[in-house]
Amino acid sequence: MIGSIQPTFCQIGENSSTTHLFLDEISNSIDADFYKYNELISKHEILQKQLSDSLNYYTKISKLDYVLTGGDIHYLNNTFSNRLALLFESVEFANFEMTRTKNEQFYYLISTHLKIKALQSFLLQQKVINGNSKINNLINEENLLYRNEKKSLKKIKRILISNRFRKSILNSWNTSLSYENVQEQTEIRAILNEIESTSYFQNYIATKENIKKSKKYFRKLIDKKTTFYAEVNFNNFLNNILSSLSNVISNFMGIFSLRKGKLINNEDFIYNSLLQLQPLDVILEKTPFKLTDKFIPGYWGHAAIYVGNETQLKELGVWNNFFVAKYHNEIKEGKVIVEALRSKVACNTLKHFSNIDDYAQLRLVEELTLDQKREMIERVFAQIGKKYDFGYNVESSKKMICSELHYITFDEVEFNTSTFMGTNTVSVDQIAEQGLTGGAFFPIDLYLDGIRIEDKKMVEIYCQLPKASRKEIKQLKKSLQN
Repeated sequence: MIGSIQPTFCQIGENSSTTHLFLDEISNSIDADFYKYNELISKHEILQKQLSDSLNYYTKISKLDYVLTGGDIHYLNNTFSNRLALLFESVEFANFEMTRTKNEQFYYLISTHLKIKALQSFLLQQKVINGNSKINNLINEENLLYRNEKKSLKKIKRILISNRFRKSILNSWNTSLSYENVQEQTEIRAILNEIESTSYFQNYIATKENIKKSKKYFRKLIDKKTTFYAEVNFNNFLNNILSSLSNVISNFMGIFSLRKGKLINNEDFIYNSLLQLQPLDVILEKTPFKLTDKFIPGYWGHAAIYVGNETQLKELGVWNNFFVAKYHNEIKEGKVIVEALRSKVACNTLKHFSNIDDYAQLRLVEELTLDQKREMIERVFAQIGKKYDFGYNVESSKKMICSELHYITFDEVEFNTSTFMGTNTVSVDQIAEQGLTGGAFFPIDLYLDGIRIEDKKMVEIYCQLPKASRKEIKQLKKSLQN
C-alpha cells in the first residue's frame, strides 16, 4: 500500500534525519507534487476496491433482460464520471513537464506509478462492466449534470489502450533507473518497491521477455477495443435509422388536430392549479382530438413536471443553482412546467399546457428531504434543451421523451417499462400508474372532458381510467355533463 511510504516522505513532525535531508533537497513545489501523487494513488486504490466489491451489481445489470432504472442511470453517471475524472487527472499529472532539478528521478518514478495505476483501474473497470454497450453508451453521452464533455470514456480509452501509452510507461521507468545511487535513498527505494509490486510491472516490464509480452498484450487490447466500437457504432447506426423514421411519422401525425382542447386558456383551471401545485408535482394530460393520441399506448398521452415559481425555488434554496439560474427570466414569466416536446425539452407556462381535455396532478406519497428535492429539481432543469428521443430509449439520457424525464428525475421510483422496436422504453401510462392506490404518487386534482372531478370521487375515477374500455370512458365522460 502506498500509505506505507507516506510517513517516510512528508509526515509532519518526523524526526528522521534522512527525511529532513530529502525534504531539504526538493522545492516546495516538489513536496506538493508528492502529496498530490499520494492522494491520486489512494483514490485509485479506493476505486479498485469499489469496483471489486460491486462485481455482483454489474453482473446483474449486464443481463440481456435487465432494464436500467432511473437509479441505475444516476449511479452509473455519477460514479463513472468521478472515475473518468480521476483517470484524466492521473494521466495529466503523470505527463506534466518535469522540473529540471537533481530530483528529476522522483518525477519519473511517480509518473511511472501513476500511469500503471491508471491503466490498472481502467482495465478493472472495463472487466467489471464486461463490455456492456448500454453502460459504455451512457457514459460516453454528453451530460452536463455529471461531466463537461461527451465521449469521455472513448477519449480515455484512446489514451490508455495504445502503444504510445505502453511506451511512455516503459520510458518513464527506464529513465528513472538511469540515475546514480538509485538504491541508496530510502525514499526513492520505497516508490520503486511500490512499482515493482504491481502485477503490471511483474508481467510486462520486469524482464526483456516481459516487455515483448506487453507488446502482444496491448495489441490484443487495441484489437478488442476496435471490434467493440465497430459493434457499438453499427448498433447505434441501426437505432438512428429507426429514430429518424419515428421522427418523420410523429411529426407528420402531430400536424393533425380536430379542434382545441376543452381546458384551453381556462382561467379558473389555470388559477386553481397554480394555487395548489408544488415543486416536483407530476402533471398528466390527454388530447383525444389529436391524431397522435390515437397511437399512444394507454390512457394518458403526455406528462410534465412542475418545477416551482421563483418564491418556491428560493424557499428550497435552489434559485441560484447553476442549472436553475439559466432560466430565471423564463420562470419569472410563468414558465414553471418542464416537458419534453417534439422540438426539445423546454419550460412552459400552464396556459401553454392547457390545450387539453383531461388533466391530472400527482404528488409523491413519501415526503422528500430538502437535499432530495434540490437534487431532483436540478436534474429536471439539466434536461432542458435536450432533443426529443424518437428512439424512445429509456436507458439513455442523451435525448428525452416526456416519460423519460420522470424516469430519471424520480430515480427511486420503480417504474414499469416495456419494449418498442427492440428498445426498452417507458410510456406515460407507466408513469401514471404510480398514481394508483399503493403507488409512489397520489392524485391531487383531476379533470375529465374539461370538468373538474370532485375530491370524494377523484381517486376512484383516476384508478378506473387505465383499464376502462373506450366505451366505458365515453359513458363516464357523458355522465359528467349531467
